[in-house]
Order: sequence, then C-alpha cells, then structure tokens
Amino acid sequence: MKKTTRRNFLAGAAAALPVAAGAAVVPDAAKDNPAIKTCPRATGGKNASRFPQVIVRDQHGEKAWFYEDLLADKLVLVSFTSVRGEEYYPVLNNLTKVREIINDRIGKVGQDVHMYTVTTDPRRDTPDALRELAEKHGADWRFFTGEPEDIREILASFNARGSLYGLTWIGNEKTGRWTKKPSQLQPLFIAEPVARLATGKHHLPFLVDMHSV
Repeated sequence: MKKTTRRNFLAGAAAALPVAAGAAVVPDAAKDNPAIKTCPRATGGKNASRFPQVIVRDQHGEKAWFYEDLLADKLVLVSFTSVRGEEYYPVLNNLTKVREIINDRIGKVGQDVHMYTVTTDPRRDTPDALRELAEKHGADWRFFTGEPEDIREILASFNARGSLYGLTWIGNEKTGRWTKKPSQLQPLFIAEPVARLATGKHHLPFLVDMHSV
C-alpha cells in the first residue's frame, strides 16, 4: 500500500483544483462531483452569491444544482413545507390554487413559471415521501430534498428558520428582483407578484381590477 505523504497530498489537491474550478462554471448535476459540491456559491447570475451551489433531488429522484438549474434566468415561486409540517401549518392546498391562477392568467407552470417546494425536514423527507405528499395534494410541481447540511444552506438563503416557515418567495433571476408573501395568503395575492415580476408578454401590473375586489 502506497504511503500518503504531505507532498503527495498537496500534489493531488493541486491537480484537482482546475477540474473543480472549470466544472463550477458549467455545472452538471448528473456527475455529482463531490469536488464541485463543496463550492459554496454559484457564479454568473443576478443573485448567485446569495444562493448555495448544492445538489438537490426532487420527488422523482432527479438531481439538480439548486441555483444554476432551478433559479438562474427563471421566473420562480419557491415555497417551504414538510410531510409533518403540513399537519400543523398546511400550505399545499392553497398553493395548488395559486398554480391554477398562474396557468389561467400568466403562463404555464413548468415552462414560463417554475414552482418549487423545498422540504424543511430533509432527514425524514425522502424523495418517495415527497412524491406521496405531492400526489396527496394534487401538487404537480417539483419538490426537493437533499443532504441536511445542503438544505440548511438553502433555507438560510431565504431567511427560513425552524421546521415551519410560512413564506413563499417569488423571484425573477433575469432581472434579480424578488419578493415574498405568506403561503396561506389568498391565492390571487400570491399569484399577482408573479405577474408583476414577469417580463415580456407575461408581465401584468394587476391580475384583476383592484377597484372591483
């Protein structure tokens, strides 16, 4: 067995650095390279420095880089819950109504607007558990879990603390603009900032005539 010396270790580490640095610019979650995974932040986006460069897994077992694949250059709605959390502070039934409004009045969820729910309990919430939760509530968007330390970084980037977090964040990483709304707020008033932050044909200052509400 070859003895590992300090010189050998440093030489190996130096050789690995260019690989990690190059891959961080154009990440490929399918490779699941642990050298890249330790990169604390993504690069190149409007708010890339705010979000962790970590791999997450959805309810179907598909992997993705949290910022590069899910947020960068996209109009997104990010909510937070868990299997147990839905028993104490339910948000998914309300968010399915938000999805319906988005589909009807703004654009297609999954193409024009991307909805994600991140678990606040990654130790318990496996992809299978999240799939059952999504199906139970008719939520056809992507649910994410991951390594507890990685999910903790994601939650911290949204100022989420504890297992119950009642805010939904809406953001457009093409423009770098974000806002947040209570997840149990009337669905129309969660969907409306999605329309306001949208660009091009999907942008709407209001979804209804406010004088008629």
